[in-house]
Amino acid sequence: MKKILAIMLAAMLLFSAVAFAEETIKIGVFEPLTGSYAGGGAMEIEGFELAHEMYPEVLGKQIELVKADSKSDKVEASMAAQSLVDAGVVAVLGSYSSGLTLAGSDVFAEAEIPALTATSTNPTVTLLSDWYARICFIDPFQGTMLARFAVENEYKKIAIIQEIESEYAVGLVNYFEQELANHEGYEVTSKGNFVNTDQDFTTLLTEALSKEPDVIFTSVGYAPSAALIIKQARELGYEGPIFGGDTLDAPELYQIAGEKVDGVIFTTFYDAAQPATELTTQFLEAYEAKYGKIPAATTVMAFDCYLTMRNAIETAGSTDPEAIREALFATSGFVGAAGTITLDENHDAIRPVVFKKVNGDGTSEFLSLIEP
Repeated sequence: MKKILAIMLAAMLLFSAVAFAEETIKIGVFEPLTGSYAGGGAMEIEGFELAHEMYPEVLGKQIELVKADSKSDKVEASMAAQSLVDAGVVAVLGSYSSGLTLAGSDVFAEAEIPALTATSTNPTVTLLSDWYARICFIDPFQGTMLARFAVENEYKKIAIIQEIESEYAVGLVNYFEQELANHEGYEVTSKGNFVNTDQDFTTLLTEALSKEPDVIFTSVGYAPSAALIIKQARELGYEGPIFGGDTLDAPELYQIAGEKVDGVIFTTFYDAAQPATELTTQFLEAYEAKYGKIPAATTVMAFDCYLTMRNAIETAGSTDPEAIREALFATSGFVGAAGTITLDENHDAIRPVVFKKVNGDGTSEFLSLIEP
């Protein structure tokens, strides 16, 4: 009798688990949770999870976040993407790093599952896939604005140090150089390449500094490499300006370089001191209550990424991936914490670029905002 009761109880539990699964809407979270880009993945996870806590339902059902770790590796990223497909997700959020996003792109397209990235800025992410969208600006715009910033500040001799294996870092430099070529009297005096496992940049910096540059442009896949470059450049006696793209907007910059970050300039997606919408304040209060710190722009973008996908599902009125994709690509005037989101014909967001300067204590301050 006890055996029969045990079998019946097990069957009831299994039925309840299946019923619960059917009552949830699964959204994949495609991020580097380990490896060299794990810090970036962690910042996005914070945004997704906070948004999920604040808005846990859609279409009358619970949203279930299904995480997959790309391990900061392109081969692993493809397998992580497939694991989300196999788990039955109806949509995907992520990834941090354009290279990792691209590695999963074909998998999601083949499975016909819509995906939305918060921060992957390489233009090929959406150009090569009719299932991917983004809520951040793209590198042609960011790279162009960085070049114009150099011109406006009369940095005529520019040393570039780039992470050669990062699609993001190389692409950003390419667009920077294309714009710089339009301005007479401005030149790249040196270009040094490195991989993200490198720790010693003395040789690259010595070569760069021998040309007496007005500025160092460091283009990296994630902030720790930039922090080491900044720290070592200062230790070699360089006192001039250093700037870079949105990947420098991370706590590791100060954690590694300390007060040597003073004066470093980077581009980013938003500034907490310039609230974009009413939701900005709500997000900041909820984030600080949960994590006890000020969020990076990457985290705010991930928060908006979740809300944008949730809105697409709600607008579609369905969990059918194709219907969700159509609603997602038609996003217009959606209000997020980092600004209002409208996607263009390439499913890219139309949004401004923010320039910020880092202080010696690790805080940053708003410099300017440039509209597209």
